[in-house]
Amino acid sequence: MPLSKPHRLQVLHHPLLAHFSPAVQDQLLADAHYREYHSHAQILRQSDPAERFFMVLEGRVKLYRISADGKEKVVEIIQPGHTFAEAVMFMRKSVYPVCAETLDAVKLVAFSNRLMLHHLQENPQTCLHLLGHLSIRLHQRLDELENLTLQNATQRLALYLAGQVKDHSQDSAAIDLMLPKGLIAARLSIKPETLSRAMANLRERGLIESKARHIRIPSLSRLLNEFSQGDCSNVQADSGKPILCSDRS
Repeated sequence: MPLSKPHRLQVLHHPLLAHFSPAVQDQLLADAHYREYHSHAQILRQSDPAERFFMVLEGRVKLYRISADGKEKVVEIIQPGHTFAEAVMFMRKSVYPVCAETLDAVKLVAFSNRLMLHHLQENPQTCLHLLGHLSIRLHQRLDELENLTLQNATQRLALYLAGQVKDHSQDSAAIDLMLPKGLIAARLSIKPETLSRAMANLRERGLIESKARHIRIPSLSRLLNEFSQGDCSNVQADSGKPILCSDRS
């Protein structure tokens, strides 16, 4: 099935494809597979052979690992316009390190690792752009790892909520949680009951107001400064751009 014009533009503007020539972009798209999935469908499983990487056009995809004791650990939630499994094409053992499951109805494009690597070998300048893109992704994952290992549950929740704010032009903000609280707890590596206590803690301190999935943050700068010790450089918004405490003053 050919891509619609909006989806084609969405794909071609992504950093992985934007720096190729139009001829190479056409080859990659001609070889790509367009796929649609219903909610809670399995896209790939941990240790499956990795032959393709994916770009989400619509919907959300949950990446997770299964531990030795059979527990699920949420690694990342992939939003529309973002890719996953692209780094696997550079690994010596070409298998997927995570499982991928849809959270709702999903449309995505699957690109050939083999063809992508071929064109990267032919385009050194594009390799440099791709290296920069993957380096940013790596730093984001390292920041998340630091948050999970060095901060308590309330700190993790506070910084997660700050990262969900899309409009940073005002100090106050209102958001609607797009994920179930159980999945948010898994993303933050805490138990659901711990998440509830952390939410109550933030309410009692006047840092948030909440009703069901609707959250109001009276002062984003106060929330960030309370839990970031004045350094919010590792707080990522949905766009991937750091939120700086100085921007909130």
